[in-house]
Amino acid sequence: MIEAERNRVLRRADWRFLLPDPAPAHVLCLGGPDLRAACAVIAARVDDAPAAGVAYDLVVAENPDADALLRIAAALAPEGACYTEWSGLAGARAGTVRAMLERAGLRAPRTVQPWPDVARARAWLPTEGAAARRYWRSAVRGTRVRRDQLRAAADALRARAGLHGRIAALAFGPAADPRPALLRLAADAGHAAAGDDLVLVTLGPRAVGKVVALVPDAEGAPVVAIKTARAPEGAIGVGREAAVLEAVARVHDGGMAGVPRVLFRGELAGTPVIGETALAGIPLAATLDARRYPAMAERVTVWLGALTAPAREARVPALERVIAPALERFVAEFGGVVDARRLRRAEDALRALPELPVTCEQRDFSPWNVFEREDGLVVLDWESGEPDGVPALDLVYFATHAAFYLEGAWVSGAYAAAYRAAWSRETAIGRVNHACLARYLSALGLDPAVGPALRLLAWVIHSHSDYVHRQLDVGGGTPSADQLRGSRFLALFGAELAEIERC
Repeated sequence: MIEAERNRVLRRADWRFLLPDPAPAHVLCLGGPDLRAACAVIAARVDDAPAAGVAYDLVVAENPDADALLRIAAALAPEGACYTEWSGLAGARAGTVRAMLERAGLRAPRTVQPWPDVARARAWLPTEGAAARRYWRSAVRGTRVRRDQLRAAADALRARAGLHGRIAALAFGPAADPRPALLRLAADAGHAAAGDDLVLVTLGPRAVGKVVALVPDAEGAPVVAIKTARAPEGAIGVGREAAVLEAVARVHDGGMAGVPRVLFRGELAGTPVIGETALAGIPLAATLDARRYPAMAERVTVWLGALTAPAREARVPALERVIAPALERFVAEFGGVVDARRLRRAEDALRALPELPVTCEQRDFSPWNVFEREDGLVVLDWESGEPDGVPALDLVYFATHAAFYLEGAWVSGAYAAAYRAAWSRETAIGRVNHACLARYLSALGLDPAVGPALRLLAWVIHSHSDYVHRQLDVGGGTPSADQLRGSRFLALFGAELAEIERC
């Protein structure tokens, strides 16, 4: 299955992480084709009509009436759960839905709102309560896109008035533990929640993305973030995030301000789960503009300097450990679309790098993963991290992606032009970036003249993610030359190499 279709189906099934068992063995689906496809990816067996004598682990339906709910209750195993979706007038009143479920003999009903809708849900929110209200506020403040701000604000007002449009409801058999499995793992690890509600965040544009359950306290503030993978191959990132966060904690004597701490590890349906301290703030991407950028870049540089501070004295040859493997992989993946002479020039530039400190890299250090709050910066999403990396790459990544906002590249697609502006000494943003990078490198005892080669190394390393995404887009096969030429990181590699060749 190609990535776009697989992602659509898997995301349509994200509600499974609200269940006591996200991988039920035997499901009865009384919904439409989208729900049927979702059930097929999470269950060993799916029936479209009740089978005689079968007690189902999960029953799924859309807009059931009172008689249908009675049949659902009769078909459900005592330890089972039912998931229903309600739209139109039925979905407008969550309390009415819960009352219908209870009258049918189903236990502990709760209602959630997929936002913005079930097909593209970025979050699954309790229909009432402080946790949902906090999420709505963060949704309004957490984006620079005016249309999305207005939509979140309007949906928040409708939710407060009890007008939800389309909701989902869960209810349970008489012997079921109604808690979501992720919440039960947190409680078993000693991190109990105030109730059964949680906010399920399902961001990420690809099937390999993770889901995050935010466990609230009594005031609705998230205190624990529980992460797991939507797809089997995403499990690598979940495990890697735990390992990188634990490495940061070891190097920084128990933890560093702004970095989540691992609270527990577990497993769910064969997939790793990690619980972390829940940290929040406003993403820098939401407030980034030309006026704020110099001070923002300074704060980021100071923070990254603190992250790498323990490595200031050590010097380790990076050539065989990092540079040579990255080059070899780059040539294998993109060598067919890059001129051989330019590849040799890139190799010469990277092999000339001096011995470098071993530093921790977050490796997705972009303005949407760096948050600001009153007491400083918070950095989330460490699943791409490298505990034994090289310095400066995170700073290069941040400054470059900031330029995509400042230069409008996310709209125009002119990434190479934005990159040149980001690292030109003739532009305001370029002068800020050069000053920050020089200050960062000098603090590590490195000559700022290594900056161009380190920038080139950043795109040699990051280009691999573009290659993997293109593989997924063609169902796991080999991307075409045209697809490879469309790689954004390859364009940045070319832009940096052109500057190195020019000098």
